[in-house]
Amino acid sequence: MTAASGSTRRLRILVYANVERDEAGGAQAVVRSLCDHLRGQGHRVSLGWSSASGGGKCDADEWAEQFPVRTGQLRWLHLPTAVHLLTRLLRERPDVVNIHFASPSARYFYLFAPLLGYRTVLTCHGSDVLRPLPQDAPQLAAIITGADAVTAVSHDIATKIDEELGPQRVREVTVIANGVDASFWHPASPDAPGQRPAEGRIVAIGRLEEVKGFDLLIEALARLRVAGTPVRLSLVGDGSQRAALEQQAQRAGVGDQIEFVGRLSREAVRARLHAADLFVLPSRSEGTPLALLEAMATGMACVAADVGGVARTAAGTAELVPAEDPDALAAAVGRLLNDSAARGALGHQARKRAMDFSIEHSHDTYAAVLRGVACGVER
Repeated sequence: MTAASGSTRRLRILVYANVERDEAGGAQAVVRSLCDHLRGQGHRVSLGWSSASGGGKCDADEWAEQFPVRTGQLRWLHLPTAVHLLTRLLRERPDVVNIHFASPSARYFYLFAPLLGYRTVLTCHGSDVLRPLPQDAPQLAAIITGADAVTAVSHDIATKIDEELGPQRVREVTVIANGVDASFWHPASPDAPGQRPAEGRIVAIGRLEEVKGFDLLIEALARLRVAGTPVRLSLVGDGSQRAALEQQAQRAGVGDQIEFVGRLSREAVRARLHAADLFVLPSRSEGTPLALLEAMATGMACVAADVGGVARTAAGTAELVPAEDPDALAAAVGRLLNDSAARGALGHQARKRAMDFSIEHSHDTYAAVLRGVACGVER
């Protein structure tokens, strides 16, 4: 196959994301946006999720399947699941499979690749490498080296892969930062953001899971209440920790200051950002956090925990605080709420920085990697 034919060839691409389809997470948004772009280029794309519990049916080109991997046993795979996947692969005959998240489920796709002649691209998102589950950590090296190509959403993830694999690393990791649609995530008005007097409205967005650190934000709100700083939090998202967070807020005496909004449409999330004074990201682990980029693109001043790829993403345009430090988080939020000039300056700089994360560039880089890997596939 010539280079020219490889650049114009329409591919059969299977994308598998080891996340819940119906959670309103950044990874879900990235994967859906990528698939839409690939389809727009004329490729045939099938999208699989680890689960789809929202009650709605999957679209024609979507499906949901878990791929359990036994640990500490001679036979690691679940045979009925393997047969089911093989049936799907024989029907779809992909040229390339893009697996999102370095989870043991990737081993199922590696298993059938030599038989069916497709190639595999593994995309690492953050906690899968930076904070892997205890049962997944011993398999991480095999999961990463089993792919034909590896991408990561941030440089710190790529560095961690290098540290983990050492001499086992057989290829470079391509860094493809998450992209943001700056035309959609625009400021509320052409005026400099943050110039109005603060009303103590902050917003946080993400899955309600331990890794996102919303318990730390609740602790920070309790400290602000003691200090006499009025704050109201809109917490957008849902997850397994919602009930625990609601109970924590009541115990901390800030239950009346927090609105647990749940999942919202993109338009509704943008409206929440436009109405707020500050965006807060208290995470314990992040790659290139899409929620932060979207907030930055709307011209909001942002406070974020200095974890993973956050510092490189913000590049001095957000107020960073140490991880796991509710005192520092409270101090930063209080300081910015009381300084409209500082908020305005940060918001203006954040918008400019977000423009560097072009969603078109991200899509094109993914497409180039997938095409380059698939060009070795012969029919």
